[in-house]
Amino acid sequence: MWNTLKQPWDLMRIARLLMGGYAMYEAISTQELFLGLLAGILLLQAWFNWGCGAQGCNVPFHQKKMSSTTPEETSYEEVHSKP
Repeated sequence: MWNTLKQPWDLMRIARLLMGGYAMYEAISTQELFLGLLAGILLLQAWFNWGCGAQGCNVPFHQKKMSSTTPEETSYEEVHSKP
């Protein structure tokens, strides 16, 4: 957990922290439970650096290598609807 906190804080992480802090302040002052839950989610995302940033969610992308042979010809069959 300590390594997660020591990671560099980028703009999106700081923005989540500020928005979560402000939302938590408003939730406490107005006694809104739902807003407090949303603020807690934002604060947890900022604290543990969860969630997707501007670069996306870093889903691994593995591109298949094309074989050196030419791909097979695809045949199509025409389908007619009944009147």
